[in-house]
Amino acid sequence: AILCFIAYSIQATTSEDPNDDNLYLGIVLAAVVIVTGIFSYYQESKSSKIMESFKNMVPQFATVIREGEKLTLRAEELVLGDVVEVKFGDRIPADIRIIESRGFKVDNSSLTGESEPQSRSPEFTNENPLETKNLAFFSTNAVEGTAKGVVICCGDQTVMGRIA
Repeated sequence: AILCFIAYSIQATTSEDPNDDNLYLGIVLAAVVIVTGIFSYYQESKSSKIMESFKNMVPQFATVIREGEKLTLRAEELVLGDVVEVKFGDRIPADIRIIESRGFKVDNSSLTGESEPQSRSPEFTNENPLETKNLAFFSTNAVEGTAKGVVICCGDQTVMGRIA
């Protein structure tokens, strides 16, 4: 847009009847840049608000087995490799790979839209991470049973974090 305005200025100073094409092109390009900038700002703002709402959904505490000790930690303090215990009613604190389960089911409706609770077990059943039974995802709810899992993703690296 700036180059078009410069080209028009040069044409206007060097000829008596300058061609207005560069002026019109500069105005259109400037308008497109401004509209794109406004839209990008709006979209980024909306994404930030969504991520903030997910942070509010994060469980305050998670039961973790770290170095053989059972600890209760804030969900934000989880690191890759932590073993997390989850029971019915809990919100999954991070993306975890299930290593042990007893009748464990999760509500994945926020990710996949499936209305029925999905059973989870240590069994690998599908290449697609959203379809396999051995993964439970951050911010989904445990609706039945108990499980232990190893943290494989935290924060913005989780499936939900990448979507938002």
